[in-house]
Amino acid sequence: MKNQYVGDIGDYGKYSLLRDFINAGVKIGVNWYLTENDDTNDGRFTDYLENKDEYRRYDPELFDVIKRVASKKNKSVMDIQNSGILPGAFFYSDILKPVGTPSDRRNIRGRWFEESIHVLEDADLIFMDPDNGLLENNNSSKLGAEKYVLPDEVEQYFYAGHNVVYYCHKGRRNMSQWFDYKSHMFSMIPEAKPAVLTYHKGSQRSYIFLIHNEDFEKYRGVIDKVTRRWFKIFTEEYTDKGDVAGSSDECVITLNRLNGTTVTISKRADGQLAVKSSNDPNCTHVISADLFCRSLGLW
Repeated sequence: MKNQYVGDIGDYGKYSLLRDFINAGVKIGVNWYLTENDDTNDGRFTDYLENKDEYRRYDPELFDVIKRVASKKNKSVMDIQNSGILPGAFFYSDILKPVGTPSDRRNIRGRWFEESIHVLEDADLIFMDPDNGLLENNNSSKLGAEKYVLPDEVEQYFYAGHNVVYYCHKGRRNMSQWFDYKSHMFSMIPEAKPAVLTYHKGSQRSYIFLIHNEDFEKYRGVIDKVTRRWFKIFTEEYTDKGDVAGSSDECVITLNRLNGTTVTISKRADGQLAVKSSNDPNCTHVISADLFCRSLGLW
């Protein structure tokens, strides 16, 4: 993240996503992975703020705040932190600027990250917001590595008890490379439940979630809400684990009807119910527990 990016069209989707988790009672921690501004045009895509009718409806309060912040000459992440649009969130905003020898750069980054662990220790979900995404090795001494999160940093947050989401983008990867890239951290943390959301305004931006099993159903509820509200703007992608949300959690009820057909009701990992009938074994109806009970007249 760079201060020059604040308020661009990607920021709008990003903050709205985090706000939905906050509204669901999730304590958010943000590590900006803040790096120094450069002389590129990146972050200047704020024309959407003039198209009020098209964009404001997704999150009106957020839209109005971002419009004010983006108009500032020296906008920064501190404007977002102080704006109240992410209430109750924890922030780590120290600039990551490794310099010197490879050994110096490793030590600087190590100390920087250790401090972030302390600052964000009370967060349920830590959002890692690098310029470019995930570096697939842990070479923190590499020039330019400050623009990436490192696998062992994701692991440290996750194994400290946090759920984790990090920003990345497809870039110039072909589809096979992109699939492998999305799946990379789940080979390293196989117990993590995956979710991948991609935002389709401006350049493609993706958010890769590593979720602890006990939080998966709740987080899936938030993610489903995001994709409904931002229809076709936020879409879901999958890793090599497939559609984990649709997998059965082994809570299954089988009913034998008087006409000889069999109905199977199973609870999915995302908390929804999957209903199948032997009359049409290739069809699965997915329904919330609330709607299912109402259909039976239970309330």
